[in-house]
Formats: sequence, structure tokens, C-alpha cells
Amino acid sequence: MTNHPSNSTTSNLPLYLGIVLSVCSSIQGSMISTSCDVGQSAVLPCLVSSLHRSPPSPYIQWLSTSETVFEGMGTEKFQGHGYEGRANVPQQMLEQGNCSLFLEDVRLTDSGVYESYLVVGNTKVKRKVLLQSVQFIVRDHKLKKTVERGRDLELELYTPQAKQVVFQPRRLSQWDVLWKKKGKGSQMTLHPRAREGSLTVVIENITWNDEGTYRVLDENGLALSTVMVTVTEPSPDKPEQTQQKRQFLEDRSAGSRSYPGLPLFLLCGFMLYFI
Repeated sequence: MTNHPSNSTTSNLPLYLGIVLSVCSSIQGSMISTSCDVGQSAVLPCLVSSLHRSPPSPYIQWLSTSETVFEGMGTEKFQGHGYEGRANVPQQMLEQGNCSLFLEDVRLTDSGVYESYLVVGNTKVKRKVLLQSVQFIVRDHKLKKTVERGRDLELELYTPQAKQVVFQPRRLSQWDVLWKKKGKGSQMTLHPRAREGSLTVVIENITWNDEGTYRVLDENGLALSTVMVTVTEPSPDKPEQTQQKRQFLEDRSAGSRSYPGLPLFLLCGFMLYFI
């Protein structure tokens, strides 16, 4: 993944939207689909071999539901609202005919249809050539966990987008807030046994009352993850471990009965004499 481009508009790239007169037929085939989990990085593919006939720095545009996601021509780049610092079409790949859109820290609201265009024409009249349509699906995380009573439950936040952790006890309907991010760099712990880690919230010393459903929410209240937690009794010792402990205690007890009253140094000397 390359570094994020700067949100530069030195060449007024978005203003070209108002002077585009037509859209040609698509160079590519039918729509393709791709998906990823929220918080991860994604690549929306766009491979066009004919880009080698374009200018050295082709003008590439990515749109989502008619909103600008990314525009770039050479070193001049623009990222749409909500995509600042997250969207890029690497120039070195573009020169090889790869106009794929790279998205970082993917959000649930990024789901939708994306279209890439090659903008061509002179400085006064431009037109757009549709390169690729991509159906992009962003999934939330769903998992189940089993935790032994008395141990800690670690909840992954997955992304800085996480704003709250809520909990619904088993067989109850209400949701309780366990952790909340109040503002930039500021967090608030509401659960008495909760502590914060690096993109995690840990509930210490789990009890039966902690069994239920946990959700990590973003600023829009959308679930980034849902974790169903089952609490079990601590695992007993394995049979061989129990047997080893019993044998050790029996040997220790037998040894102490064999030579009652003898000091340790006399017992050791007595044993060495017969070796």
C-alpha cells in the first residue's frame, strides 16, 4: 500500500465535472463485485490495457453514487468528502494500465457501486470514458466466543471508527454501554472491570452475568462487530495431570514414612552408602 496522497486541488480537478459533455460506451465488460471486512484495506480493481495510448498522466476519476471519491492526473490528486486520506490510485501502477482504487480503513458506509472513468479531451471540452463498474460490499464482523469463568474477555475494535461497545445480557432486551469514545484521543470506561488496550476493550474476570451479546458501534450506531459470548466453568485438570499429582503426593508420603525421625543429612548419607 502506498502512502496516502495529499488532498490537493491545485489544478481544480473537481471543476472538470461541470464541463464534461458526454460518456462513451464502456471499455470494460460487465460489473464486477468485491468485498472486505470493515476496518480493512480494499482494492477496487480496474485494469485497462488501452491506457498506454493515453497521455503520460491520464486523468482518472472514481465516482460512487455520483459523488466524487477520487480524481487524479499525475501528481495532482483530489479525494472526496469522507475519503480524505483513505483513497488513492497509485501513479506508478497507473502507468502500467492499473487504475484500481485503493481504500484504507474501510467503513460500512463505503458499500455501494463505484465507477471509474478516463477523462479525455482538450482543455475546454472533455468527455468521460467508463472504464469499470464495481459493486463493493463491506461486511461487519460476526463471531462467537467461549470464555471460562474468571478469565478475561478481549473485544476487538478493528478500527479507529469504533465509538462504543454495548452489551445485551442473555435473555434480556436492554443494551448497556460498556465503553465510549468521547472525542479525539479521549475515551471513557463505564464498566468497572473494563480496561482499554490497543484497539481492544478487555472485560476482566468474567462472571455468569457477562454472558450475552457484545457489539462495537461506529459514530452512526452501525455495528462494526457482533460477538456472542458463552461463559463456561474452568476446565478441570486432564486425567494424566491428576494422576501425576496423585502419584507425586503418594511417593512423597511414602518417603516420609519409610525413615521416620531421621534427619535429612543422615538420610542422604545412608542412601549414598548403599549406592
